[in-house]
Amino acid sequence: MAAVVWAAVAVSFTACNHFQTKAAGPVASRIMQVPAAEQPQSPAVPGAPRLAGRLVEVSSPPQPTPTPISVQTPAPKSGDRPKLVASDRNQTFTVAQQAFRLLTHLQTVEGTNDETVEWWELRDAKDRVIHRESYDLAFENGMFESTTSISGSSFHTDQGGGILIHGYDLPSAPDSGGWVQMFGFKYGRDKYGVDETLFGSFGPPIYVEGEFLDIGTDSFRPTPTSFTGTTTTVTRDALKFRLWTGNFNIIYPVQINWITGQLQPAWRCLETTRKGPVERCSYPVTVEAHRHNQPTFVRLFPEADDGYMPKHVIVQPQSKIEFLEARMPVIWNQDAKSISFGVNGDTWLEVRIDGVEGWIHSEEDFEAVGLPQAG
Repeated sequence: MAAVVWAAVAVSFTACNHFQTKAAGPVASRIMQVPAAEQPQSPAVPGAPRLAGRLVEVSSPPQPTPTPISVQTPAPKSGDRPKLVASDRNQTFTVAQQAFRLLTHLQTVEGTNDETVEWWELRDAKDRVIHRESYDLAFENGMFESTTSISGSSFHTDQGGGILIHGYDLPSAPDSGGWVQMFGFKYGRDKYGVDETLFGSFGPPIYVEGEFLDIGTDSFRPTPTSFTGTTTTVTRDALKFRLWTGNFNIIYPVQINWITGQLQPAWRCLETTRKGPVERCSYPVTVEAHRHNQPTFVRLFPEADDGYMPKHVIVQPQSKIEFLEARMPVIWNQDAKSISFGVNGDTWLEVRIDGVEGWIHSEEDFEAVGLPQAG
């Protein structure tokens, strides 16, 4: 009987041990498949069962919600090109019974009046291009940074005829009258319209601090070469410009040389003074005087030369002042792209004050007759 009991106990113990071994096998297998370095160790809790299977069931920490990225369209730059509308304009002219056409190609900012000339062409009767100019387009705040306007006009004189192209740029320098460029037949009426190849530009554009006035006839009487010589009045076609001197304006003529097909200074003068020879000429003047309401005085020189003794003349508020002519050097500058000219030197102004004539040239005297420096 005792042997039977001991046998039963042995069988029961063996079965129990076998069951535990089979149940623990899968858990041990899972623990072996997870690297130990990646498993955080849970702190021991008193009284809690030490189950190997729970050591690998570690929950992942919550991931932060990504912050949405705001994508904004960049603001347009100041130089960005706005939407443009192109158009063409035509002007026709007749010179020597031949037709010419000025074609200007414009660009306009859509929805505005802001426009500029992108290029222009002067064409003959056969629509051949005689001359072409183009300009770069630049923008600022959705508008043109600068604009150019172009127009044309024809003219006819006793010695010839041609076409003037007028240009104006904005922004421009103070007192700027833009520019003008002349086209015509070389040799004037001697070859008027006979040879089409003789029609062309008489030089680059003329830029001036003032404005173009008109085309007229300029006359002069040369100095005799000898005591027995005679003089003959010579008339020439000339472009006339208003030129600012700093205190008043002079009328400056530019001669049209039909023989050479060029523009040149109408006058070149060499004057002898007490200081030596000076290259200067006399010019008509236009003034806008602002007189003082208090008595003052000026120094009147008998000649446009400060080597002479001046006469002091009182100027009353009611004094009659006449402005006769000016004498000064004017410098002519020319290259392939432009012609310009300006006052460069001592400026003299001939005046008549209550019947007394003389020359003034100092800023104090200019201000005394109502012509202070400006510009």
